[in-house]
Amino acid sequence: MVDPDLSPRPAPAVELSDGDDASGMAIMIADLLADNLRDYRGRARVAALLRGSVVLTAADRDLSITLTFGRAGVSVADGAAAGAAAMAGPWLAMSRVCSGRMSPLEAVARRELTVTSGRSLWALPAAGWVLSVPAAYYLDAAQRADLAHRRRMRLAAGLVVVASLSAIAVVLGRRRC
Repeated sequence: MVDPDLSPRPAPAVELSDGDDASGMAIMIADLLADNLRDYRGRARVAALLRGSVVLTAADRDLSITLTFGRAGVSVADGAAAGAAAMAGPWLAMSRVCSGRMSPLEAVARRELTVTSGRSLWALPAAGWVLSVPAAYYLDAAQRADLAHRRRMRLAAGLVVVASLSAIAVVLGRRRC
């Protein structure tokens, strides 16, 4: 028998508050969010824990949507909730961030996006991560294998450095005694 606390939890539900009257941006973000929560367990866990609202604004289209994370799931609504954390910029920059083609930090550093923290300090970075698609999604099998190989090599190098530093610390510690 599987312990219910260890069994995988279903992804949080994503609801379009405006239903059939929702904007294209709201529908597209809701679909992306639902896919990410279904396909990436880590993102689903963060979304399940997150509480608060985040506003996404396509400044060049004068269009905003609000994502509200709560116990029942995620609600996507047209319009901007007052006091919520916000990310704003041209639609193209926002689409690159949400598709995983550019990190939110890179977009802010390039001044393509602006952010405001709003009421919840962690809502915006957490929502940005939940919305983003891992860059590896866009790689073919050979590129994914190469990426995995490079990650294993970095891990091995890191372990060698930690082991070396530990050995040096032990040797220096014995000399002091």
